[in-house]
Amino acid sequence: MASGLKPQKEPATFENAVLKWMNFTFDLVVIVLAVLIMIFVIRAIYDLVEMIFAGVNVEEALHELLLVIILLELFELLTLYIKEHHVSMRRVAELGVVAIVRKLVITVDYKVLGWEILVGMAALIFTLGWIYVQERRRVSEEEKFLVEHGLDR
Repeated sequence: MASGLKPQKEPATFENAVLKWMNFTFDLVVIVLAVLIMIFVIRAIYDLVEMIFAGVNVEEALHELLLVIILLELFELLTLYIKEHHVSMRRVAELGVVAIVRKLVITVDYKVLGWEILVGMAALIFTLGWIYVQERRRVSEEEKFLVEHGLDR
């Protein structure tokens, strides 16, 4: 670079252009899903309020409330993905546990499910709980390290 020329940027390769386009498309799909989920949340809250005024059926109201919680968690996951392009396994585990609890709450006759499905759900809840605890422990250790070394996030 003796003559004072600036180094030229390497021209964008076809692969880079395709990856950028795919990332943009994926982000666009995630945004559309987040908007749709918020529409479903508004609709579910409307149905819940309508149920309360029409006469409370506790099981249906609980079913609708858990659906709202699941949809809000899913919306939060999507917005975090848009911001950070990363989703925490702890949040996915939380969402899974709430979804399974919702399924168990709305199932009136557990004999219909059969023991195999109930054992499978119990194993899944245990696994999701284990993942959640491991993620909490990992985050706590990271925060402890940062505090001990005077580093801020």
